[in-house]
Amino acid sequence: MLGCAVFVRADGDRPDAGTRNDQLLLSQNSFSGPTGGIRVVDASSGPKGTFRLALNTEFFLIRDYFVPNDRTQHFAGNLSLSVTATDYLEVFASAEVTSAWDNSTDPMLVQRVADALIGLKGYHWVKPWVALGGDASIGFPGGVGDMKATFRATSVGLRVNATLDFRTYHRRKLPLITRLNGQYWFDNSAKLTGSIGTEGPLTPFERFAYGINETDTFRIGAGVEAPLEAGKVGLHPLLDWRWDIPVNRQDFQCASASLPGGDNCLSDVGVKAYPMTLTIGLRVYTPPKGLTFTVAADVGLTGTSDFVRELAPNAPYNILFGIAYAVDPRPRHVSEEPVTVPAPRVPAAEGRVYGFVVDAHSDQAVANARVTVVGQKPSPQTSDDDGRFITYAVPVGEVTLEVSHSEYEPTECLASFVEPDPLEEIEPIAEVICRMTPSSLEGGLRITVVGKKGRPVPAVAVTIRGPSDHRLVSDDTGQAFVELPAGRYTAYIDDPAYLVAVSDVAVAPREEAMLTLKILPKPSRPRVIVRGQRIILRSQVSFATGSNEILPNSEPLLLEVADVLLRDPSLELIEIQGHTDNRGERELNMKLSQSRAEAVREWLVGHGVEPARLIAKGYGPTRPIVPNITAHNRARNRRVQFTIVRRAGASAAATP
Repeated sequence: MLGCAVFVRADGDRPDAGTRNDQLLLSQNSFSGPTGGIRVVDASSGPKGTFRLALNTEFFLIRDYFVPNDRTQHFAGNLSLSVTATDYLEVFASAEVTSAWDNSTDPMLVQRVADALIGLKGYHWVKPWVALGGDASIGFPGGVGDMKATFRATSVGLRVNATLDFRTYHRRKLPLITRLNGQYWFDNSAKLTGSIGTEGPLTPFERFAYGINETDTFRIGAGVEAPLEAGKVGLHPLLDWRWDIPVNRQDFQCASASLPGGDNCLSDVGVKAYPMTLTIGLRVYTPPKGLTFTVAADVGLTGTSDFVRELAPNAPYNILFGIAYAVDPRPRHVSEEPVTVPAPRVPAAEGRVYGFVVDAHSDQAVANARVTVVGQKPSPQTSDDDGRFITYAVPVGEVTLEVSHSEYEPTECLASFVEPDPLEEIEPIAEVICRMTPSSLEGGLRITVVGKKGRPVPAVAVTIRGPSDHRLVSDDTGQAFVELPAGRYTAYIDDPAYLVAVSDVAVAPREEAMLTLKILPKPSRPRVIVRGQRIILRSQVSFATGSNEILPNSEPLLLEVADVLLRDPSLELIEIQGHTDNRGERELNMKLSQSRAEAVREWLVGHGVEPARLIAKGYGPTRPIVPNITAHNRARNRRVQFTIVRRAGASAAATP
């Protein structure tokens, strides 16, 4: 029989070479330069030898931002380039021009020209769908006209990145890409302050316009992208989230007394001043291969008000537009002559099959399965604790694997390699998942019958209902054992000499479930009597003081109640009433009586009574049976009562 799912790779890092190459060609620059989403960076890059150009703009218009009744405008244009130099390295650079205008300041307009960022990103595909890496970048601020200040203000960033591309996940492929970033930014922008030409501390507008921070930043980023298609157009919705956490490496001291109007200190405002931004966007991949359009919006979540001296204000929102183009200059090796030329024969390459053995019903790993390559001499392999195995080198082509295990039916798995590229030096690899069907789905159930003091009780009949029905009798040790199909079962004892005992149990395939049934002999003088519309208790259910905890000495009494209900199915609906005396606050007594009634209901349900037959109601001190004038009377009023609401074929209203 065949029981496999195949996922094929033609190189050591990625799945199907053509498909994976096409997916990586969709990579585009983030708005900061390296490949990724809009604000969050990829751990990976495009195929080796490709490069990407992007032109992006962002802007916002707002009133009452820095001061009441002001009008503020912001515009930025960004040009970026990223080059995938090798299979593990990307080089990126970007240049940005910004303009900020506010009618409440002098000067009202601040322009920055040629803010530059350059960097290197390294990465590695640790699994076909998991890439890890990091990047280092250097930022050069522009716009002050002082080259010495620009170099003094040069900042450095170190970032770790992770990408999970579920399009190549071997168990279940999904159109989903997840990105995670963590970056430390050594921010020296505050060294521009002396070249700006302002007197005194910078205003919030100046810090925003020049992008000046007095602290470093630890930036956390997370993003998701859904690569969808609509005909020949690719539609990729994106969602990015970033949070900048300031780190006062420079030991900047904020003096509240010297602050201009509207400013605060970070120590006073706290986390609300940390810039947090949510970006929602859409990338559109058009039929001209490599051309991409982006439209998005930033939403400032925190840091957009309560301005602090240490940080540049976070934009309340931004509208973003971008156009990008990915270039693949690698030769296609397409023949220009319409002549069929026989390809030279290449000796058959060898590769390895990487596989998993899993249970066909639960998808759990199957360890110690024996895997043999049909028609090959290498010794069989054995799957490890995670169900994994790797074959010896086998000829590239179609490979049949025989898989066997003592607890499963034998099965065969079929794996295929992509035709190898004779120019490639990487060993071809095929991945396969082999699913095995258990030879038996039966499990075992061992029941122990014990009495009041935990001693085994022999010769007691136990009935089992479920996917299959059985009747057992306990032996001299009080135990009974049966093999039965996996599933949920109900075991109960219905012996005239004992109170009914009921319990549910789940039996798993090829496992032994244990169940203990505690039984009590029927008392010679019953303490539970059905009379009219009531179930009368000759003694009371005891609780811990001020609590709904049922004390152990009440268990025999409640077992009698369960016995009455289980033996008489005509009692279709019972109201469990909780009552208290009049001491204490009325509201607390109402809650206590309700919780005690519910505790009794849960106890009875746990001992086999159908939940639909029981309702719980707390009446607190509202229904005393005797005046609350003595301790004895108050004890009588603290009680649990059972009222028959409905019998089979008749109805009765609950009575006080």
